[in-house]
Amino acid sequence: MSEDIEPYVKLTERNYPTVYLDIPSFLGSKVARSEEDLKNCEVCFLGIPWEGAATWGSWSSCVLTPMHIRKNSLRYYGGFIPEMNVKVTSKFNLCDCGDIVVDMESRERTFENIERKIEDILEASAIPISVGGDHSITVPIIKAMVNKGIDPVIIHFDAHYDNLPSYLGDEYARCSPIRRLVEDVGIKPSNIFQVGIRGPRNSPAGKVYSEEKGINVYDIWYLKKEGFDNVIKDIESRAKDADGIYITICMDVLDPSVAPGAAGDPLGLSSFELIDAIRKMVSKIKLLGMDVVEIYPQIDVRDMTTHLAIWIILYTLAAMKK
Repeated sequence: MSEDIEPYVKLTERNYPTVYLDIPSFLGSKVARSEEDLKNCEVCFLGIPWEGAATWGSWSSCVLTPMHIRKNSLRYYGGFIPEMNVKVTSKFNLCDCGDIVVDMESRERTFENIERKIEDILEASAIPISVGGDHSITVPIIKAMVNKGIDPVIIHFDAHYDNLPSYLGDEYARCSPIRRLVEDVGIKPSNIFQVGIRGPRNSPAGKVYSEEKGINVYDIWYLKKEGFDNVIKDIESRAKDADGIYITICMDVLDPSVAPGAAGDPLGLSSFELIDAIRKMVSKIKLLGMDVVEIYPQIDVRDMTTHLAIWIILYTLAAMKK
């Protein structure tokens, strides 16, 4: 049957690779189980099912997100975006690198595994697209990039500053990755852009830290009034002195009306606002990698948040410079 009518082929009639058990690879892409398999891969999907300390309530279920993303990705076949006339799986040689080996008793060993896998992906000259997991996973990903001599500008979409010194003694908690990037990884504060900050779940200490360090902050009120044009210009200007941009997306940057499986902070971005902003960024500036974190499948509604995350990834890849 012609691929031109792909969306109308029943899933039961399609064969697709599996990552483990009956879990399909992302978009049915090739599964890369070794460094040899990574050869010729241009974009690598990576699951990072890690959750550290819970800052509210208990286990969030974010560790289940990579599985849900993969299963729901089959709905989108080759990722054809008609507005751009781009089919993602034709534009890129896409592969699925499976999930990071997680040791729930050792954050250190888990982060070492993340670093090694990201370094392998970068060694193959591929772009890592990672799905968490909680927001702490951004730290070892960026550390791996810095280890490889890459100088990234960090675009941090989030409702929260995520720059607290620690949580219950854990310096690598999900509320601390931005501080760790500055103080442990050595990212220049001026190379960090925090976009979408809002709401009472932030602390005065977080605001003071970003201001004193000179981190670029664009809160939700600025974005709703001024839009993203100036933000993108500022990022583009900063990226001229770096190797490109790395985008990290906490899904609570979005309004809970479109992302019910995230933290539920009101007054967020619409799905169009976020995807349009990313589309404009990556069409102008080299994308070094991206992660999507803090999705909680257990509380999601009809997998809306998971599907939106897939749309974000597909539109990013469709729009990005190659």
